[in-house]
Amino acid sequence: MYGRISGYYEANTWASHDGHADARDFEGRFANMHLSAAEQTSSSAAPTYSLVTKPPIVPIDKATFRREAKVFQNDDEIERIAENPREYSRFVSTRAKNVREAAEDYGTTRDSEDARYYSYNLGNKTVALLRTEGGYSMNEFHEDRWRELFPGREHITSVVDLQLAHPLVENAGDILLEYQLRRDAREGEQPLLKWYPLNEESKARAAKLGFVEVDDCNMVLDPTQHPDKWTTNSAGEWQRANKPERYLARADDGERRNAHVASSGYDSDDDFM
Repeated sequence: MYGRISGYYEANTWASHDGHADARDFEGRFANMHLSAAEQTSSSAAPTYSLVTKPPIVPIDKATFRREAKVFQNDDEIERIAENPREYSRFVSTRAKNVREAAEDYGTTRDSEDARYYSYNLGNKTVALLRTEGGYSMNEFHEDRWRELFPGREHITSVVDLQLAHPLVENAGDILLEYQLRRDAREGEQPLLKWYPLNEESKARAAKLGFVEVDDCNMVLDPTQHPDKWTTNSAGEWQRANKPERYLARADDGERRNAHVASSGYDSDDDFM
């Protein structure tokens, strides 16, 4: 079963050319979101942030992903946002409801052996999750429209199957998508990503990112067809167009870019709940 993606949303980039001002601004917003509480004690200094060249995204194992997804489902902060549209706006509250529903839905599914899992971290806090599946032949689509939309292409390189992001964390979904494009390219393939939108909000956001509908329930992105939305950076990696090439991270996150797959030590395959 593909495609339980919580609502994407458009927001300003975290990384600005005024790096110091951006970092200070984010520290304040991060503290107000109560996301840093788990990392701090009364005697510890407030965490500091910096701009780094690689996003703070790390591969994780299935058990860790399932545990973190359950946190999104039961998180008090996200529940409070979902229940208070007057305080946070109806738009943000709807995102909070979507992410909780997507996390709950994921708890009823089984993962294939090809599934891969990633965590977007700020310090020790997970603020977004990505689950992908392996690619497959586009002949499996219900309609042949893909032949006209993507001439010469016959194979999806990967499936963006599930994204979960804190509703107040801007651009996390976009950056996870950018990360997946780079990953497919590093494996020697011209990226062609499939997305199954969960709702109209995520469908609209996908369209803004360059995804096009190939049938009633599938959308596909070829970044080469959308130079206004996707480009390559100075390192030759896929990058969102007109966005800086730096990402906000906890000061110590920049030291962990080559981290191994994080393991929870928990080896039960499917008991998410």
